[in-house]
Amino acid sequence: MSSSANIRKRIERIQAINNIKNLKFKYWNACDSKKPNDILECFYSEKIYINFEDFGIFASAKDMVKKYEFYSCHSHLIEQHAGKNPIIKLLSSNEASGLWSLSYSLIDTLKKITLNISGTYEDIYVRDESDNWFIKETIFKKRASIYRSL
Repeated sequence: MSSSANIRKRIERIQAINNIKNLKFKYWNACDSKKPNDILECFYSEKIYINFEDFGIFASAKDMVKKYEFYSCHSHLIEQHAGKNPIIKLLSSNEASGLWSLSYSLIDTLKKITLNISGTYEDIYVRDESDNWFIKETIFKKRASIYRSL
């Protein structure tokens, strides 16, 4: 492989990893901002798998977002997803895996409680023919959680 082809391939890999990171941040920001349509845009349009433990297992992003809207889209619920420590691996030119740590905080101003959860996300991402990355599979595994009274 020529030096310029090698550099081009390395740049493409860096761009793909950066686009995947931005996708995951877009997803968490949409959750925190209560923007269900923006959440849907993050998921692949065909068959997917979502396993959020206590929140449920879904084969459709629309079904997950519908439940999210019912339970989470309320002004008295203040959420913050803080994802970090990503390990992104390109499996092919159109597929990647990701492992993320998450610290999640919820303040419920009606019930006057807080919830803090830590855990990991294990994701599979796919790229479409327009060079856009999407979440195809996501599994959240909780490590710890704590409720507190305000």
